[in-house]
Amino acid sequence: MVKITVICMPTIDESGLLSDISTHFGKTTYFTFIRLENGEIKNINVTEILGKHKGGSKTPSEIIIDSGADVLICGNLGSKAVSMLRGGGMEIFSGASGKVKDILKEWKMGNLAVADENSCNEKGC
Repeated sequence: MVKITVICMPTIDESGLLSDISTHFGKTTYFTFIRLENGEIKNINVTEILGKHKGGSKTPSEIIIDSGADVLICGNLGSKAVSMLRGGGMEIFSGASGKVKDILKEWKMGNLAVADENSCNEKGC
């Protein structure tokens, strides 16, 4: 049986695995989606985000829930986003920094912190 997991990371550009993660979830420019099958990368899709902060009709949380992703890995996110994403059945990890490829390795090793309502370390969350 094939186990499929879709991971979403907010990123600063379209470089996929080589992109740096965006530190502010709600104002990210891109989402990088990584589809894993039995733990192996099968597909990487980078999508430009036009959320409410940029004139779009949905919040970043709504965009991720609608995408079908199972896991969100980010730097910082506010309590409202945590609540909405958890309500959508998402596993959320916060405090990540660096390149997507390195963060993915850390996630696979179980080294990332599970997000809670105090997962924002930036002003304005």
